Amino acid sequence: SKLDDLQKQQAELEEANRKRQRELSRSITERFAKTSQQARLLAKLKQDVASLEKDVRSDISHLRDRIDHSNRSYYDARKRYEFAEEEFVRAKLDLHNCKEKKEALQEHLFMIIKLSEMKKAEKLEELNKKLEALNHT
Repeated sequence: SKLDDLQKQQAELEEANRKRQRELSRSITERFAKTSQQARLLAKLKQDVASLEKDVRSDISHLRDRIDHSNRSYYDARKRYEFAEEEFVRAKLDLHNCKEKKEALQEHLFMIIKLSEMKKAEKLEELNKKLEALNHT
């Protein structure tokens, strides 16, 4: 009968709807589980990235401190170098002046010795002449 056919169709439709509802429910549960898994994975990745960023910030801060220290050391070394260079130039000039003064004093000494030897030679010559004059008389 037509009523039986309608009831049968209705029962088939209800069964099909229950099946679709179970499939939808299963699909929703699977998607929820997958989404939860992805959310946990994303949270873990976010935590890993934050940790890496913290490490990088720490490394950068450490390197900046070392660069600042290196800059101060360089500046101090540069100042010492410039002072030593100036002192070297002054010492070299002083050495040159002292050498010239020493050479001038040595020349003066040699002149005095030469003049003294020349006077001594003249005096000895004069004494020799007097001695010879005394011997001839």
